[in-house]
Amino acid sequence: MALDARLKGNIFALYLVQGLNYLVSLVTFPFLARTLGADGFGVQSYAFAVVQYGVLLTDFGFNLSATREVAIARGDTAAIARVFWRTNVAKAMLMCVSCVSLAVAIGTVPEWREHAPVFWLSLLYVVSSVFFPIWYFQGLELMRAASLLTVAGRVVVLGALLLMVRGPDDVAIAVVLQALPAFVAGAYWWCTGHGAPRPAWVAPTRADIGASLKAGWPLFLSALSTNLYTTSTAVLLGWFASPVQVGYFAAANKLTYTVQGLIGPLVQATYPRIAQLASHDKPAAVALIGKAFRMQGAAGLGLTLVLMLGAPWIVPLLLGKGMLDSVETLIWLSPVVLLGALSYVYGLQSLLPFGDERYYSKVLVAAGVVNVGLLLLLLPGRGAVAAAQIVVAVEVFILAAFWWRARVHLRSHTT
Repeated sequence: MALDARLKGNIFALYLVQGLNYLVSLVTFPFLARTLGADGFGVQSYAFAVVQYGVLLTDFGFNLSATREVAIARGDTAAIARVFWRTNVAKAMLMCVSCVSLAVAIGTVPEWREHAPVFWLSLLYVVSSVFFPIWYFQGLELMRAASLLTVAGRVVVLGALLLMVRGPDDVAIAVVLQALPAFVAGAYWWCTGHGAPRPAWVAPTRADIGASLKAGWPLFLSALSTNLYTTSTAVLLGWFASPVQVGYFAAANKLTYTVQGLIGPLVQATYPRIAQLASHDKPAAVALIGKAFRMQGAAGLGLTLVLMLGAPWIVPLLLGKGMLDSVETLIWLSPVVLLGALSYVYGLQSLLPFGDERYYSKVLVAAGVVNVGLLLLLLPGRGAVAAAQIVVAVEVFILAAFWWRARVHLRSHTT
């Protein structure tokens, strides 16, 4: 199956915007690592990891479930409006629950209370996850517009970040400024409707909100499980090791997932199309999945080799000599790029479009449990490198489990 002009244009535009986004990241991330130091960067990363639990509850799987609903309803303005408003109202309700719960936890957990101002300000990430409905843009295959708005928001606050963050004592300022781009992008879109039409108001009923929560529940469980082997790694490392070790791990992890983000446009562009095709032309969906495998696999392998072989030069060049202890951690983490690229193909782009959310969720739940178990068993007395090794082992498990189930769907729907 050949990629049509619209899909090709969407992928190209996303990569163009992603390139701009990476230019901003190449300034922001190394600047913060150098300026805040391993300790300050570790505290910021620790707070960010903790607050991701609130972001996770607020998103509740809507970034996949609502995206799929919008993609299927494309062309039906009234149906899209119903999905849009019931999802936004549900997210706003969950945001309130998240912020209250985290506020109580910050005042209770000693390790968090010690850095309370940073943790409190990090709650802005929870609010910003509601303010800009990126799932709506993705469902309409208008990610280029959403990406441009996001990049514009990051550029607006970049200057302030470079001017106002001067040393380790400015961690709180760094947190606020990094949370602002989504507010800027969201405010602009809500005021102008640029890039995607704002749906007309449709008051959601309790049944509507319940339907959104029901659709997002399996995917929320999947995301929660994913969190157990991603964000929770930094949280548990913060319990067993010093903020400096968290800083080393967070720096290597940020580099790894920043590079993996180069594969993101392929996933973002093809997932809605695969979901749409799977509802009425399954062989065409399988053909597009095959193309995604080849594109993402090749990109993942190349990027993994760049990180693995280039780590001794990449870390001091981007992060400074104070982060040299991140080199070994980065080498161990680099296979995550390839493993993640293929996991997207067999999980997100295969199992979900064919309605196998339950298995998808079960795999990630199992992965989360395995990750936490390994961390509790192997991490005490060790540091960032051990955490990286555990992350890679769990990624291998996920890929194998997704492939085992996805091959059944792909074979049965091949022409």
